[in-house]
Amino acid sequence: LDSTNLLARAKTLKHEKNDSKNALNLLKLRKMKLKEVDKIDTQLLTIQTMVSNIRSKEEEKEVLAALRTGKDALQKLHEENTLEDVLNLMDGIEEQNELEREINVALVQTGENVALSIGEEEELENELLALMGGTDADGITDKDDGKIELPVAPSEKLPEVEDPEPIKKQPAGRVAVAS
Repeated sequence: LDSTNLLARAKTLKHEKNDSKNALNLLKLRKMKLKEVDKIDTQLLTIQTMVSNIRSKEEEKEVLAALRTGKDALQKLHEENTLEDVLNLMDGIEEQNELEREINVALVQTGENVALSIGEEEELENELLALMGGTDADGITDKDDGKIELPVAPSEKLPEVEDPEPIKKQPAGRVAVAS
């Protein structure tokens, strides 16, 4: 704005009053003020760059502090839980899993010892079929077409039964248990 006014005044002096000397001085003043504005703009840009660099360094400082805190926390955790402790824990877990497998195998084998012979299994299958009213393994069909005859319930009153002698409680004391 000031530069524009100086330029307009210089033109007016040159054209209307034919005063070249004062017009030239106004142009020199305009040029000097423009250089001063450029210099101030450059300084302002330098200051803004410095402020930006300071903010960036402060953020870097915060990041480094956070990294240091994280490293210290990890180091403390590693001191509390060494690699040897972790390996021992994993070995203990594996031992417990192996013990569980052995117990399961023992339980399954116990069930196998009670296994029936082939003849006993066939006999039980025939008995089941007979109960269900089907045919047995030999192809023989149940005579009553699957109907089972149940006993008749008594219609008269049942005889009275005397109460048995009550069981006497033994005094509490030590009891021997076989181990």
